[in-house]
Amino acid sequence: MTRPVIEIRDWPSCAAALQAARRDGTAPRLVTPEGAASVLGAGYLGALQARAEREFADVDFELIVDCADAPGHALACLRAGVRRISMAAPDPRIADIARQGGAELVRRPT
Repeated sequence: MTRPVIEIRDWPSCAAALQAARRDGTAPRLVTPEGAASVLGAGYLGALQARAEREFADVDFELIVDCADAPGHALACLRAGVRRISMAAPDPRIADIARQGGAELVRRPT
């Protein structure tokens, strides 16, 4: 199944995308803007993911948080509970840490 890719910027855009997915029966791949981890912060993004999972438990979706080229932000997102992160230049050490915590470093969808 091909997942539609939808860029989200905050809770209202996330909720709107998930409401549409619920209505249409789709399984979206939500992606933050490039470098969102440094702008929005790991805590906010972890809370956004938790809220989306709680309020849209019936919707099959993935959230991918873009960490640009900042391994520190990537690690902070993993600590905050984000399960899928992307980086401009994939770092095998970050990928390994993510795997150990049940998360993954993925390629940013286009």
